Amino acid sequence: MAKSVEFPFGKISGKLGNVVFYERNGKICVRKRPEKIGIAPSPKQLYHREAFAKVNSFLKPIRSELEFGFSSKEGDKSKRFAKAVSLGLKRAVFPEEGIPVLKPEKVMISIGDLTEPSGLSLNWMADNQLTILWQPNQFEGKATEGDRLLYLAYDPLGKRKWSILKGATRKSGIQEVEFPWTGPLQGQFYHYFAFHSKGRKYRDFSNSVCFGIF
Repeated sequence: MAKSVEFPFGKISGKLGNVVFYERNGKICVRKRPEKIGIAPSPKQLYHREAFAKVNSFLKPIRSELEFGFSSKEGDKSKRFAKAVSLGLKRAVFPEEGIPVLKPEKVMISIGDLTEPSGLSLNWMADNQLTILWQPNQFEGKATEGDRLLYLAYDPLGKRKWSILKGATRKSGIQEVEFPWTGPLQGQFYHYFAFHSKGRKYRDFSNSVCFGIF
């Protein structure tokens, strides 16, 4: 409880030991600072902290791609990344002997109502050249022939990524990719895919799919 006191030498404010001085309604008041009680975090809290740290660390290098893939709704870029992290915690983290384990193939780089890519196949044409094929399913669900490919290759160990934000159309069924690194690159990257199109107000996306490491 605060008490009002008078000081003959003038006004005073701030902290002194375990008390705080402040002014209210022209009077100097003093109150006791609350004591800090150290409580050890519970196992559940520790689990969630570790899970969040793992998801955040995995997604941070691909933040710009996530800010694009989660731009279907209003919100600044920080909210888009936060949505990706939240979704990663829900979909991509699994407990194994009490330890949170991140499954990269469960991570999503976009969400939305457009029809997902299907019939995906990948072929390394050279050490750093990849051909991506898919089924031109522009007549299924909410797909249109003009939907554009969103592609991300991500090497979480080497922190390398290569992305194409506005790739080939859904109708074309093929995307050629040339990586900036010398090969061989096979077996080092997770490959993520989605389609998107320009909506009335925001860009529309499909849920992304992951081909896994290839």
